[in-house]
Amino acid sequence: MENLLSANKNIGTTHITNGCYRLHPVEWSIGEAVGLLVKFASGERVAPRVVRKNAKLLKGFQEFLKGDGVELEWR
Repeated sequence: MENLLSANKNIGTTHITNGCYRLHPVEWSIGEAVGLLVKFASGERVAPRVVRKNAKLLKGFQEFLKGDGVELEWR
């Protein structure tokens, strides 16, 4: 299916990890990342799924996220 992105509670998790993902800040972060992926992919003129498959685009997207203040690691 083209151009369908999970952005909230519809992500696939296990019963073990569900407790982490159901919290509002985590849900919001997922939605924020998906929205930024759409913006980034549109700017690159590629489908969002191409970003994950291409190492250069993925690195560029990660830098794009960092530039927007999105943390990519838990500390």
